[in-house]
Amino acid sequence: MRWMVVFSMIPLLTTLPARAADATLEQWGKETLAKIDGGFWMEGRGLYALETGNGKRPRPAWVWDASIQLGALCSAARVSPEVYLPKVRAYATGLRSYRTTYHDRPGLDVNPPPKTPDRYYDDNAWISLSLLEAYELTKDPKDLELAHDAYDFLMSGEDLKTLGGGIYWHEDQIKSKNACSSGPAMVASLAFYRLTGEAKYLDTAKRLYAWTRERLQDTDGLIFDSVSVPDGRIARAKLTYNAGTYIRAACGLYAATKDRAYLDEARRVAGAAEKRFVKEDGIIEGWGKLGVKLLEGFIDLAQVEVDAARAGHWREVAGRAVTALHRRRGEEGWYALDWHKPPLPPAKGALARLIDQSAAARAYWYAAEHGVVAKE
Repeated sequence: MRWMVVFSMIPLLTTLPARAADATLEQWGKETLAKIDGGFWMEGRGLYALETGNGKRPRPAWVWDASIQLGALCSAARVSPEVYLPKVRAYATGLRSYRTTYHDRPGLDVNPPPKTPDRYYDDNAWISLSLLEAYELTKDPKDLELAHDAYDFLMSGEDLKTLGGGIYWHEDQIKSKNACSSGPAMVASLAFYRLTGEAKYLDTAKRLYAWTRERLQDTDGLIFDSVSVPDGRIARAKLTYNAGTYIRAACGLYAATKDRAYLDEARRVAGAAEKRFVKEDGIIEGWGKLGVKLLEGFIDLAQVEVDAARAGHWREVAGRAVTALHRRRGEEGWYALDWHKPPLPPAKGALARLIDQSAAARAYWYAAEHGVVAKE
C-alpha cells in the first residue's frame, strides 16, 4: 500500500490552485455542466450520450469524449465537491462498462461491448489520466484499477524496436506512431509517478519525451502529428493538443526533477503555440476538443513558472481564451466544434456533440481551479 502514503505527499499537478476560483468562470462552468446533464445524461446507464438533437436513440459517448467529460467533472469537484463529487463517482463507475479483454489484454474500447473490438492507444491515455483525477477524489480502488488497465494497455503500444520508440495509434493498425498517443502517455506516466513515487513511471515519461523531441518536434518547438511505419515519413500537421501535452509533460518533468531545461522547453513551446494558435481576441483556434489541451498546457506552465511576470502572462492568455470562448456560445447554449469560428448560433434543435460541450466545461473549470480570471 506504499502508493497511499506517497499520494498524500505528492499531489497531482492539477490539484495546486494558485488562488480562489473566479466566480465568473465557476458560473460558466456550472451552466455548461448543467446543460450537458440535461441533454446527454443517460439515466439508468450511468453514462453520457455521444450526441443530442438528432432524434435517434441515444448511444454512449466514445471513450475519448468521455475522458474530457470526466475531466470536466473532476475539475468542478475540486472546486465544489459537495455538488460534483457524486457526479464524478457515478460517471467513473459507469465507465467500467468500456473495459474489454482482447488479445489477452484488458483495456478500454471506444464504446461499451458487445461489439467488434476497436481500441486506441491514445483513447486509453486520455481516459487513464481522467480516471486518475477521479481516483484522487473518490479514493475508490476500482477507479485506480481501471486507470491502470487503460495505462497498461496504452504502454503495450510502445515499440522500441521500430523507429527507436514511440506509441502506435490503434492496436490493430500498426501504421503510425502518433504524438496524440505519446503526449498524453507522458502526462499519465508523470501522474502515476506522483501517485506512487516509482521511478519506472518517471523513466517512461523521460523516454517518451526524448523520443518525441527527436522524431516529431519541429525547429520552432511545435510537434508534428505522426511518423509513419516503417518508412519514417512525417505527417507535418501541427495541432494544438500535441503542443499542449508536450508543454504539460515538460512542466511535469520540471516539477519532478527541478531540471531547468524542462522549464525552458515548456516556455519555448508555449511561446510558439501562442504565436501559432492564439487569435487576436484570445481564442484558441481549431477544434475545441484539441484546444482545451493547449489551454491546460498554458495553465500548467503558469503553475510551475518561477517568474511571477511570466506566470501572470500565461494566466492572462488562459483568461482571454475562456472569455472569448464564452462569447461564442450558440443561442441554445451549445458550443460548436471549432472554437475560433464566428459566434454564429446554430439552428434551433441542431445536433450537439458531447465532446464539444465537455471541452468548454473543462476549460472553464480547469481555469477556475487554477486561479485564472475571466476578462469580461
